[in-house]
This record gives sequence, C-alpha cells and structure tokens, in this order.
Amino acid sequence: MADLTLRDNAPRFHVERHDTGDVELMVSADGTTVRINIGRDHEDASSLSERLRHLSENAARDILADWWDIPDESDACISVDRDRYHVALDGSTVGTYPSREVAEIALARAMVTHGVFPRAWYINDRGNHTDIDADIRRWHDEGGDQMVPLPGVEYQPGDLVWHGDPDWPYKVVDDWGEAGVEIHTVGDPTVRAHVTDRTQLRPYSP
Repeated sequence: MADLTLRDNAPRFHVERHDTGDVELMVSADGTTVRINIGRDHEDASSLSERLRHLSENAARDILADWWDIPDESDACISVDRDRYHVALDGSTVGTYPSREVAEIALARAMVTHGVFPRAWYINDRGNHTDIDADIRRWHDEGGDQMVPLPGVEYQPGDLVWHGDPDWPYKVVDDWGEAGVEIHTVGDPTVRAHVTDRTQLRPYSP
C-alpha cells in the first residue's frame, strides 16, 4: 500500500467516462495526476457520486464549521521561554525581551522597519496560541505603517545610568517608555535588569 503526500492549495478533481465504459476519477495536485479506475457499472458511478457528496459535506461540517486559525511560519510570533519573550517575524528572529509588553512593542517596531505586517500571535509555554493583532497594531499610527511615539521615554540605547546604589554604572539596552527600561552592567551585557520603577534610575555622572 502506497502513501502519497502532495501539497497544493487548489487541487483539481475530474471525473470522466471513457469509450470503453470505464469511469475514471482524476486528482491533480503539485504537478502530479492520480488516476483511479472506478469501474464500468452504473452502480460504481453512483457510489462514486455519493462518496464525493459525503466528502463535501464532511469538509463543511467537520472542518469549516469548527475552523480555527493557527500560526504560520510567515506570521509574527511572540513565544515565552525561561522568563524571556522571543520575537520572530516572517520566519526570522527579531530578539528576546524581558516582558510581553516590551516584546509587543519590539514586534510592532520590527514590522515598521521591515515593512511587513502579518498576523501576530502569542504562544505560551504550553504551546497554546492567541491572536494578538490588536495588541501589536495599537503601537502603529493611523496609517498603520509607522510607530506612535512611546510615552515616558527618557533614555537612548547606550546611555549610561546608575541603578539603585551608585556602585557600578549600567548601560541602557532600550527604553520602552511605560513598559520599562532594560539595562545591563557595563562590561557584561549578560547581566541584565528590567527596571519598571524609573525612580531607581539616574543619569550617569562620574
């Protein structure tokens, strides 16, 4: 028994009765045509017609009626792993971020940068997915292709700041406005902190 898998979003189906009396069902997809000889009897042709009708009914009842969308590799996705939020756009990694809100802003910004605006999804640590189009698009302007200004931004990437006790300076990774500021210790970018209380930050001065 052979198992043939073809991929085609518009397969073609054709039924024909030849001069010999044979009824043939043809399925064409992905550059391949499969021909199935059904038989010569009226009963065979009637059975084929009934099976095709059931196929159409089953597709409408079991698939279309309970249809739900799932993420596609060309979509935009935010996933979470080990308390970091991973952003991907159109099959490419954008980066990892300290919170979901920051990741949403980063994704909105990446869409503007690359000029692509696919559907957006959030995938939790159990693999469940949620449509977050509205959460992403709220960061775009009315035209839909530029960012709105982020309220509360004070710092630029690369700025030096004090965090808490002024014993060691930090460098700003990015200021996400009301979503907080991500910083890392000078000299070691792996030691990071996500600061949401701005009173803990002060501009660096020697």
